[in-house]
Amino acid sequence: MRPSQARFVTATQQLLALGVVLVVLAPAAGVATLDVVDRFPGGASGASGAGGPGGAGGEVRVAPGSASYDPDAERAEVETAPVEADLVEHRLTTRTGAAGPSARSGRESLTSGEVLSVAEPVSGYGAVGVTWDSADAYGEDDIAVTVRTRTDGGRWTGWEELEYHDEHAPDPDSAEARTARPGTEPVFVGEVDEVQVRTRTPGTAAPRDLRLAVIGPGESAGTELAAPEYAGSDAGPGAEAVTSSEGDLALQAAGAARPTIFSRQQWGADERLRSGSPSYGTIKGGFVHHTVNANDYSREQVPGMLRSIYAYHTRSRGWSDVGYNFLVDKFGRIWEGRYGGVTRPVIGAHTLGYNHESFAASAIGNFDVASPPEAVVKAYGRLMGWKLGLHGINAAATSVTIAGRRFAAINGHRDAGSTACPGRFLYAKLPQIRSLARAAQTSTGEPTPPTPTPDPEPPAPTVSGTPTLDSDLLGTPHPDLVARRGRDGRLLVVPTAGGTQLVEPRALTGTWPSAARLVATHDVTGDSRADLLALTPDGRGAIHPGDGAGGFGAAVRTVSGFSGMSLVVSAGDLNGDGRSDLVGRLDGSGRLVAFLGTARGGFVRSQVGTGWGTYPLVAGAGDLDGDGYDDLVGRDREGRLFVHRGLAPADGRSARLAKRVQLAGSFGAVNAVLGVGDADRDGSPDLLVRRDGGDAYLHPVGRDLALGPAYGPIGGLGGLTAMTSGPDLTGDGWPDVLARKGGRPVLVAHRGTTETERPRVTDVDATGANRIMSAGDVDGDGHGDVVLRQGSGALLLHRGDGAGGFAARVRIGTGFGDVTGLQPVGDVTGDGRADLLGTRAGKHWVWPSGGTGALGAPLAAPASLVAAVRPSGIDLSGYDWWVAISDLNLVGKPDLVLAERSGKLLWSRNRRADDSHDPRRLLTRWSGTWNLIG
Repeated sequence: MRPSQARFVTATQQLLALGVVLVVLAPAAGVATLDVVDRFPGGASGASGAGGPGGAGGEVRVAPGSASYDPDAERAEVETAPVEADLVEHRLTTRTGAAGPSARSGRESLTSGEVLSVAEPVSGYGAVGVTWDSADAYGEDDIAVTVRTRTDGGRWTGWEELEYHDEHAPDPDSAEARTARPGTEPVFVGEVDEVQVRTRTPGTAAPRDLRLAVIGPGESAGTELAAPEYAGSDAGPGAEAVTSSEGDLALQAAGAARPTIFSRQQWGADERLRSGSPSYGTIKGGFVHHTVNANDYSREQVPGMLRSIYAYHTRSRGWSDVGYNFLVDKFGRIWEGRYGGVTRPVIGAHTLGYNHESFAASAIGNFDVASPPEAVVKAYGRLMGWKLGLHGINAAATSVTIAGRRFAAINGHRDAGSTACPGRFLYAKLPQIRSLARAAQTSTGEPTPPTPTPDPEPPAPTVSGTPTLDSDLLGTPHPDLVARRGRDGRLLVVPTAGGTQLVEPRALTGTWPSAARLVATHDVTGDSRADLLALTPDGRGAIHPGDGAGGFGAAVRTVSGFSGMSLVVSAGDLNGDGRSDLVGRLDGSGRLVAFLGTARGGFVRSQVGTGWGTYPLVAGAGDLDGDGYDDLVGRDREGRLFVHRGLAPADGRSARLAKRVQLAGSFGAVNAVLGVGDADRDGSPDLLVRRDGGDAYLHPVGRDLALGPAYGPIGGLGGLTAMTSGPDLTGDGWPDVLARKGGRPVLVAHRGTTETERPRVTDVDATGANRIMSAGDVDGDGHGDVVLRQGSGALLLHRGDGAGGFAARVRIGTGFGDVTGLQPVGDVTGDGRADLLGTRAGKHWVWPSGGTGALGAPLAAPASLVAAVRPSGIDLSGYDWWVAISDLNLVGKPDLVLAERSGKLLWSRNRRADDSHDPRRLLTRWSGTWNLIG
C-alpha cells in the first residue's frame, strides 16, 4: 500500500477541458498536524440527553447563565432548501507522445501510455474525482491518479494523489453494484487558478472509459443557524423498547443516549440524485472510515462538501446514494449520510462485502497525515455507542460475526481489507473510541432530578480479559515510553515510530532496456530532485530527471566515459562542491574513478584510488565522520567492512580518499550494502545491509566510525538484484531503493517509519520513583497520563495534555510497595478510564481507576488478561525489566519492550492468535543516563 498523501483543501467549480493522462508514481507525504480547537470542552448534553458536537454522550451540559455556556454549541449554518450540486464529466483518451505544460517550462514530453490533462483556470469551491469502466479491475496499488494546482501563473505544486480504495463499494451481489464504477475518492482543491490531473497504470493497459468529474457544491438558496434536526434522546441502558420519531423500533438492550445529528435536509441534499428505495439489512458492528479528501476546511463549508461527495457517489460512481451512513466533521458534528432513517439498518456502500451487516461513519479529512481532533474521537464514541446499542451490540465486544468473519464491534476499515483507511492516526484512536462508546452505553443519559434523591447503587465493576493499552502521550499514532534522566530526575518521553519498514516493490514507470544498469543519484539536473542514470553495456549513459514522486522523465542529457566499468554507484558529494558525484570501478585494474558533477549537469573523471578490485560490494555512505565530505564503504571477499573517508581536495576540485578504516563485525553473509542517509533520524548516516536469505538490517554509524547494533529484520528486499540507494526518490524525505526484480526495474520506497525519535524532556520530577508508567488515559479526559510509584509505595498521577505536557502530581494510591509487576492494562473495567494490573501475595489483581481520585478496591484479574500482557515463552533472566506497551505496529494486541543490561531496548511483538511473542528486535540504544524506564 502506498503511503497516503496530503490533500489539497478548498476548491474548483469550473469545467476542466481535458487532454490525456501521464503515468507517474504517486508522491509520499509528510505527516501534518490537524490542530482544531474543540468548541465544546467537556461536552454538551443536558435534559435532552446526548452530547453536542464536542463532548461525549452522557456528559452534563453547562447550565444557561453560566459564564461558559455557549448557546450556539449545538447549532450550525445549514441550508434552508435543497441545493443542486454542479457536476460535469470529461472523457479522457490516450494520445501517445502528446505534450502538456510542465512545472517550469510550460511543456513536457510524454511517452506512450501517458495521459495528462490540459491546465484550466478554476474558481469557487468543489471537488475532483476520476472513474473508469467497471470491467477493468485494479488493486489499490495498480493505478495511481494525481492532481496538481497553480496560482497566479507561478510554479505548479507537487503532484498529490487522488486516493483510490477498491473496497469502498457496494456489496458485489447487490443491485447497486451493477451500475457502480470504480474510481478515486473526490479531492477538494484550494483557492487556485489552474488544476491538472494525471494517471498511471504501470505494467498494464490504461483503464477504459476514463472520466474526470468536476463537482461544485451548487448555489445555496439561503442558510440559517439551526440546531441539529435529530436532537439527543433520553434513552439509556436498560430502557424499554420505544418507538422513535421515525416510526422505527429502537432496541435499547445495550442502549446509549442518541447524539445530536444534522439531517440530510440540513446539508441541502437534493433527493432527486438518489435512485430507488433504501435497502435494509442488520447491524452487527460498525466501521470507522475517513474521506481522505480535505483537512483545512471551515464549519460553513461542510454542507457543500457533503453535497459534492453525494453528487460524485451517485452520478459518477453510479451508487444509489452517498456511500456512508454518517459523516463526522473535524468539529465533532455528526451528519446523516445515506437516506433511510438514522435508527434503521440502512445498507451502505462503504465496506465491500460487509455492508449488509454493518454501518459506517466517515470522518471528513485525511487522517493518514494528521491526527483527528479530540472532538472527532468523542463524536465517534457517542455515535458508535448509540447506534450499536439500538441493535443490542455491546460496543466493547471483541468478537462479533459480520458476514461470516469475526471482528470487534467497532473496527477500522483496514480491519476488513487491505487498505490504509481510516488513516493511521484515526486508526490509532480506535481503543479510545471503543472505550467512549461503551461508556456511553453504560451511562444513564438521564437529566439531573429536580430534587435531591439518593444515588442508585452502581453496578459492581467487572474485569475484561482483553487489555486496551493506549501508550500515547504526544498525540502521535504510535505509543510512547517514559524514562527518568539520571542527572536530574526529569521525566523523558521517548516516542516510538513503528519500526523501519519498506513498501512492497513497485514497477518503475517507463520503458527500460533489460540490459541497462540503473543508478539512483542525488540531484544532477539542478531541480533539487533525485535523478536516474541509465547505463548501456557499451558505457554510454543517459540522465533521466526525477519528478520527486518516484517517477522519471525522458532522458535530458547523455554522458559517456563509463566503458569497462563493472560497478557504478552514487557517491554523494565527494569533493564538497555541493554537486552530486558518482564512482565507478574499472575492470581488470581495480582502479576507482570518480565522476564529479559539473554546473552543467555533466561529469568530470578523476582517479581516486587503486586496489578496489578486492571489494565485491561498494556504496556511497554519506558523511559518516561529519567533516563535510562524503565517504565510501566497501565489503571485501573476507567479509570485512571498510570505510574510506572523503578528504578535502588538494586542488579545490578533485576527490581524495583517506586510508581505509575497518568497521567492527563480520559481514561474510551480506550480499548487499547500501548507504541510505539518516534513516533512523539520529543525525548521522546509516548503512543498510541485506543478508543471505533476504532480510535487511539497518546499522547506524557514529561520528567515530563505530558501527552500531542492527535494527531489523526489515523485509521488502528479498529476491531483488542490482540494488542502488541513498537518494529520496519519492519526495517524502526518506531514502528509497531502486532495484530489479526478475529483470524488471522496481522502486522500493521507505514507509516513513523508524524505531524511536528523539526523547522529549518534561517538567515532571521523577526523583524518588522506583516505577514509572505510560499508563494510558487514567482520568478519562482523552489524553495519556503518567503514573509514578514512589519508594514509599505511594502512586502519583501526572495528567497528560496529549502533547507531552503534564499537570502537577495527584496521589491516587498508597501501600503499593509490595505489589510486583505493576503495569497499565488500559480500560478493562469498561468505564472509559485506564486501570492498573499487579501481583500481591501471589495473586493477580486489577486496581480500577478512580479518575483523579483514589484507585478503586482491587478486583481479581482473569488469567486471559494476565496472559495478554505478560511475556510468554521468553526467558527474562537477562533483562533488567520489561513493560507491556500498546502495539507498535498499530494492529492490535500489546507488545513487549525489554531492557537488556547491555544498554539495548528490545521490542517483541505479541502474536494475535495465542498471545505468544515474536523474537526480539532492537528498538533503541538507551542512554546510560536513563536509570529508570517504563
